[in-house]
Amino acid sequence: MHFDASAIIHAWDNYPISNFPPFWNWIEVEIQHDNFAICEIAFDEVKNKSPECAEWIKNKGIRKISLSETILVRATEFKGLLGILSENYHSGGVGENDLLIISTAQIESALLLTEESRQNILPNQKRKYKIPAVCGLDEVGVICKDIREVIGESGVVFQ
Repeated sequence: MHFDASAIIHAWDNYPISNFPPFWNWIEVEIQHDNFAICEIAFDEVKNKSPECAEWIKNKGIRKISLSETILVRATEFKGLLGILSENYHSGGVGENDLLIISTAQIESALLLTEESRQNILPNQKRKYKIPAVCGLDEVGVICKDIREVIGESGVVFQ
């Protein structure tokens, strides 16, 4: 599973380590077993918005995925698929970093954890799609879930 910045920051802000140590022990074990990773672009976003969180996941040894030519090419393909011309991203849709994060997850065949809201009614223009909608496109095919879903599906009971 790959963290989008929003997912790990959401967990950090809403499940403080001092109140939820078993949850963070689980995250640590999953990081150590390479079940959680993060694209370097998402890691940089975490570092800018929540330095303590970034330091914690770094110290736990999270695998940071560097950008590659393949990731950059795939992100460009997704940009075209969404009808985004030049740097004309829509403020309500995905941005350049989002496309890099989605591309990384697709290339690694990884589930993407994000707290970005789902759009129950998709906009007419694909350039207004948010991360979950882009992931759901047939041409993209990335499974996208939030932290609550992953916790529920894990079967782990935090005590």
